[in-house]
Amino acid sequence: MSMETIELAANPKSLDQYDCGPVHIVGSPNGLYERHLSFDNVIEQSAADSRDRFEAFARSVRDILSQRWVSTEGTYDRLNPKRIYYLSMEFLIGRSLANNVGNLVLDPVMREAVERHGIDWHEILEEEPHAAMGNGGMARLAACFLDSMATM
Repeated sequence: MSMETIELAANPKSLDQYDCGPVHIVGSPNGLYERHLSFDNVIEQSAADSRDRFEAFARSVRDILSQRWVSTEGTYDRLNPKRIYYLSMEFLIGRSLANNVGNLVLDPVMREAVERHGIDWHEILEEEPHAAMGNGGMARLAACFLDSMATM
């Protein structure tokens, strides 16, 4: 396996928009996946089970999300936009890894990362536990409402 890095296969304009540069998930000593396996789980890649791999991928996505969150907060500070807050006693978020990968436009990066390591992506996604909050009806409606607001 070569040590070349896998970078975000999005157009450079979107990278400028989020101000976070290329995303290195695997393939280098600074690849997020490898770093989380080594430093958080303290294991070799060859010894990782599906739960270890899920945690390393989830933390990698969290790192990217955090970087973009800080950038967003800076934009909010500069532009002072209106904010909407929604409170719900029932909220069913479900699993978030696949949702976050899609929302962060990391699909091509993750696809190449799992292919490089021979990992079954669906097996990784199945490791994420359900949040199990709420009873479904109103919680599902609240989750749909928030997703809709976030995309408008």
